[in-house]
Amino acid sequence: MDEVQEHYQNIAKSIIQSSTPEINLDEMSSVDNFGRGMDAFSLYSSVYLEIIAYEEDTSKQEQAATLLGSFNHHHLESQKILINSIYQSFCGNYNIAYSLLRSFLECHMRGIFLNQLALSQHESGLWKVSLSSIVQESYGDLVDQLKNYRANREKILDNSQFLDMVSGIRQELGFSDLIKELISWELTNPEKNYHNFRNYSRYGKLSGYAHSEEKTHDISRLKKYFGNDEQKAMISESLVIPQLSKEYLSDMCCVVDASMVVMFNFISRVLTFDFYSGFDQFIIDLKDDKRFTNSHLNYCTKWMSSYLE
Repeated sequence: MDEVQEHYQNIAKSIIQSSTPEINLDEMSSVDNFGRGMDAFSLYSSVYLEIIAYEEDTSKQEQAATLLGSFNHHHLESQKILINSIYQSFCGNYNIAYSLLRSFLECHMRGIFLNQLALSQHESGLWKVSLSSIVQESYGDLVDQLKNYRANREKILDNSQFLDMVSGIRQELGFSDLIKELISWELTNPEKNYHNFRNYSRYGKLSGYAHSEEKTHDISRLKKYFGNDEQKAMISESLVIPQLSKEYLSDMCCVVDASMVVMFNFISRVLTFDFYSGFDQFIIDLKDDKRFTNSHLNYCTKWMSSYLE
């Protein structure tokens, strides 16, 4: 039995060693878009918690956390996925990094979608949105459950209860249809056009990596970089190529930018009622954050300008 365990431990060690090469941070930090990408990640990681913290009243913070319960769950999951995506790019595993970037985008957007769906049936009508036929078809049972729940209880469904209800249904709504729904709810403003928003968020490109096309394989990309020298591509000492890292970090900024704009649109509607006073001041202060200048997050800048107007 000990021999079997030792055998599996050796296999596990070999997997870890082959999948976690040494990362030369000095080499990575010299890539043109390195600072830009790190600022974008820093903004994404901190902005949601900072919004909540701007409200000084603890009870209002708790209420805000309840209203955004499903989004918070997905936001934390998305953050883990994004960290792993960036880490894989540091390792030179660009195919995996891009595939995880799509998972990040899908998880973050689905959290907003589900949270809005949960709020849409609240008796106050403050968060009411129309549901398309395809959403009714995929989530009709959930909507009915929400209506029945709120007919008997005058409160927001807490996060754990809602997620338990969602996990029990088959979610057949495709990501394209989900994005179209978010657009119909005006959660992608200032971009209102599906194709433009899809292109800006790089979704078509990310899909190619998720479905493993030959042109997205790391060896194919490295061969192209090394002038089709297959031997160099296969046994290169460093898989971190400045040109490919720069491209990844640029695309990552666009993905983060698109996801944050949807988040801002959604949260601003939920947290700008009488009970919560921190959101507007947070956005005013955030507009002067130098990380936006460094990251060139165009959609976020446009959104803040239009919101403050």
